[in-house]
Amino acid sequence: MGLGGYLPDEIIDEIRISNEIVGVISDYVRLNKQGRNFVGLCPFHNEKTPSFMVSQEKQIFRCFGCGEGGNVFSFIMKRENLNFPEAARVLAQRAGITIPEEDNPEESARLKEVEQAYKVNELAKDFFQYVLKKHDVAKDARSYLENRGIALETIDKFQIGFAPPSWDGLLQFLNKKGFSAAKLEELGLVLPRTKGTPGYYDRFRNRVIFPVGNVKGKIVGFGGRVLDDSLPKYLNSPETLLFNKSHLLYGMDKAADSIRQLDRVIIVEGYLDVITCHQAGITNVVASLGTAFTKEQGKLLLRYTREAVMAYDADAAGVKATMKGWQLLDDVGCRVKVVSIPNGKDPDEFIRRQGPDKFLELVNEKTLSLCDYKTDRAMEKFDIYTLEGKFKIASEVIPSIRNLSNEIEKDEAIMKLAKRLHLSPGAIKAEVDKNARDSRNNWGNRDKITGLRDNNNKFAVPGKAPKGEQDARSRAEESLLIMMLEDRDVLLTVKNAIGVNFSSRQEYLYIINLLNEMLEKELDYQPSALFDGIRDEPAAELLGSLMARDVPSENKTRFIQDCIKTIKEDELRKKREDLLSKMEEADKMRDQDLRNKLLLEYSKLI
Repeated sequence: MGLGGYLPDEIIDEIRISNEIVGVISDYVRLNKQGRNFVGLCPFHNEKTPSFMVSQEKQIFRCFGCGEGGNVFSFIMKRENLNFPEAARVLAQRAGITIPEEDNPEESARLKEVEQAYKVNELAKDFFQYVLKKHDVAKDARSYLENRGIALETIDKFQIGFAPPSWDGLLQFLNKKGFSAAKLEELGLVLPRTKGTPGYYDRFRNRVIFPVGNVKGKIVGFGGRVLDDSLPKYLNSPETLLFNKSHLLYGMDKAADSIRQLDRVIIVEGYLDVITCHQAGITNVVASLGTAFTKEQGKLLLRYTREAVMAYDADAAGVKATMKGWQLLDDVGCRVKVVSIPNGKDPDEFIRRQGPDKFLELVNEKTLSLCDYKTDRAMEKFDIYTLEGKFKIASEVIPSIRNLSNEIEKDEAIMKLAKRLHLSPGAIKAEVDKNARDSRNNWGNRDKITGLRDNNNKFAVPGKAPKGEQDARSRAEESLLIMMLEDRDVLLTVKNAIGVNFSSRQEYLYIINLLNEMLEKELDYQPSALFDGIRDEPAAELLGSLMARDVPSENKTRFIQDCIKTIKEDELRKKREDLLSKMEEADKMRDQDLRNKLLLEYSKLI
């Protein structure tokens, strides 16, 4: 997690460990010991009865009156009105920790290398911009941008430039500034010659250049587009010290504030899609960098919003990218919709032809849910007038319905799919109620659970959970998460038993997967550190609420196993209900062979 001022992660961890939260908050609040925790009057709102709790064990604070909560960094940020780097430096000074730029030669050298890389990229950006604005060689590039409707102010805002067709224009410019060809190769700006005289040549030649910034607006790489039909059409910087395209979103530095204010992001495919949208006043728009959407990009968006609208191209590749990106965003906890753009291949073309108001109308009023979008795509592939076609369409859509956490949305999706396929809602619901989750949510292993007792629910009504059963499942999920936030071994136990995607609540999955990331990356297991990376207030509030809860101090192992057992039995119940439903269908069709096969499966379960 990078910070302003380039404080390394290990220094942040050292600052956190060195600033015991009770001691820090005691400088501001009079705390009294009460059981395992400390309590006092909340410094963030007026109160007469203490509702402010500090947990020394968990290193968090929580006010049960106003809802404020977090770790030691969060407290200093809120109390002193500081940003994260400023709060980190205040706490570093309090703990006597020296910022490494001055005293750590190795770290200082690394930071200087980063600074130099930013400086080189800034100079390269200036070179490309100068060529576009002032040089005759960029005449066609200026005409291209003008024909695409890109205004001069927008060119300046996005720092668009042009790489001349010469072999070494940028190389010579940066050599004169004192940077070696080897350094420029490390930053992806030049390539070594493989034939003829040894030397280097510019990576970007005869291309419109789009500088790529990180969330702070610093240039980390470049994208270049040809002016003709030569290939590749787009060329991006390679992976470098600064440029990792799977972690970046084009336009994020300019869109972040708007995304946060509107609580929604529009995701498009190309540089010009972003630029045209921003020029038209639609500023909550970003793009992936010519690759499939990644988990890291999804996590970046979650700092600002959970609402995402995908507006990819309408061609086959765009549809495929939409589906992949949608599933990934859904996995990390975003609520995703898609807009199908008529009369235009992409947002850039649509806005230029129809105007920004029409595009916003699509985004605001004509977005599709994942289920509707999948249904549309599946109906384009399969024959709805055959039983086999209906089955294939349903098979593609039902996993998405099953993953909906909101029961009202789920019921609506079931009714819509049934209506479009001319099937009974009961038949669709029976399929949806299967316990087998989409393989991307790692439910495949749980389908293999066998040999469990049936908890006397052998004759449960298909599609109906026994009274209190779902509440028991919800309580079990919540209890496991609370214990995971306290003990790394609980996460290991649960992961080995039922995986990490056992919850039907997206917000739980989001937190659990952050904990699992700590585990897989072999980081120090400090759940309180999660507050440092969460920018979504509801998520932070939920995290604070869960971490403030107590877990059983006696028979903890037994309690964990009981929770796991409850979840397994709920999954098993769903599987039994599914088989009973299928047996009823087999009876209606008078298919005795199928019924016997299903009965055998059912017998194994009970």
